[in-house]
Amino acid sequence: MSALPPRTRRAPQPKSATVNRNVADRLRKAIVSGELPAGSRIVQSDIAARLGVSVTPVREALRELEAEGLVDFDAYRGATIHQTCRAELIEVYELRKTLIPSSVAAAVMMLSDEELDEAEFLARSMTMELPAEEWVEANRRFHWLMDTTSELPRTRTILGNLTDLSTLYVGLAIGSESTRRERAQRDHLSMVEIARRRDVDAAVEIAVAHLHDTLTSALKSMDG
Repeated sequence: MSALPPRTRRAPQPKSATVNRNVADRLRKAIVSGELPAGSRIVQSDIAARLGVSVTPVREALRELEAEGLVDFDAYRGATIHQTCRAELIEVYELRKTLIPSSVAAAVMMLSDEELDEAEFLARSMTMELPAEEWVEANRRFHWLMDTTSELPRTRTILGNLTDLSTLYVGLAIGSESTRRERAQRDHLSMVEIARRRDVDAAVEIAVAHLHDTLTSALKSMDG
């Protein structure tokens, strides 16, 4: 199902925060799925008409997606979908691999049983049958939960932003190899099991290896 439906009449609106979140979620899925191609210009009035909302929540959603690195704003072209590149892919994943050890080590000791249950639910939902854009979003939520902690707020902000930007490259990675989703799901379930044991060394080891695997798959996709 398309993340962006045809133009519709404007429906009755819930509270603005809910509308903004819904618009951001729909646009994020459209970007990750390729429905809105990298480098393409976003016409806010057109998006608003297609989603049946005013321009205001579209503008707010685009600012949120800009903070995630999925949208760029240009003085002349306005909002455009972020263009992926090989150099950025490598930089993002090398930065994540640098920050992950200390962040995961802290997170493993702080995750509650409820948070681990949520992470396991997300991991089990990430099957081969799940649409790619939903898989990527579940992956983003999983890594925000497992890789970051409020005990390290500055690291959480930086690593979270890198995780958000990674969604574009995760989409490339899972499309490059038929087995990538299966390997990722196994890793995710292992991460949860290791975290339940509070095994810091094993948690850091699998987190770094998992990032390296994703980087390798994404590079294969970009290099053709």
